[in-house]
Amino acid sequence: MKKRILKIAAFVFAIALIVGVCVFANALVGNPISKAMATNTAEKHLEENFADKDFEIERVTFSFKDGYYHAFIYSPSSIDSDFTILVDMWGKLRYDTYEDRVLSGGNTADRISRDYRAVVDKVLDSQAFPYNEHIGYGDFDFYPRVHLEEYSVPEYALITEDLTLDAFYDVNELGAKHGKLTIYIDDDTVSYERLSEILLDIRRIFDDTGVKFYVIDCVLEYPKNEDSSKKQEGRVEVREFLYADIYEEGMVERVKASDEAANAYYDEQDAEKFKEKAE
Repeated sequence: MKKRILKIAAFVFAIALIVGVCVFANALVGNPISKAMATNTAEKHLEENFADKDFEIERVTFSFKDGYYHAFIYSPSSIDSDFTILVDMWGKLRYDTYEDRVLSGGNTADRISRDYRAVVDKVLDSQAFPYNEHIGYGDFDFYPRVHLEEYSVPEYALITEDLTLDAFYDVNELGAKHGKLTIYIDDDTVSYERLSEILLDIRRIFDDTGVKFYVIDCVLEYPKNEDSSKKQEGRVEVREFLYADIYEEGMVERVKASDEAANAYYDEQDAEKFKEKAE
């Protein structure tokens, strides 16, 4: 009798273990039945709502983060028309991101940003670029029109609703009016004079390569010690420094003023955070 009870107990434990593993696996990667239902739901959603489009399902995957199946949709004829359909474990449609990603101009904005970053990367990653830059990239600031009244939007920002789906954009032409560089440089000399020299040289380098920018954030810091420990204190930076303001006459004074404005901005941000914590 005792052996029989032990066998039954072992069998029950094994079944419970298998069930537990299945439940755990289902929560992480889903299951074939739910995936098939999700795929079917996504196909029906495309047929009922996008019959005039050539949308196709690239793949369907389960996300343990939100517990939904994600059907990734693309169009062979439209570079900016990819979006996602989200379906729950029971095959019920939750929502799609077509309006958020395609109609809003978000995908077009991302494409333009990637193209601009690529041309800037070619300059910064070139062996001819003479500075030890540990952060460096080019980007555009995009905002939906509704944020123009809610946020402090820079005047060089681009409005997503003004973008045209699948349109060609010359990123150098856009860069001259809207492009923003962000560069952090390590150097043994940290001073207004040294940053002024570097900015003048950066303008020359970008002019020579034909890559345009409108404004630059540039931080000059000391390099890390040989043992990769903490850097020596001291930095100089410019925030939203105009390309048009990068010229020799009065350059050091403009860099000094920009650095002081940046420090004042950070002090203000720190004061606001301290006030929020105190409240």
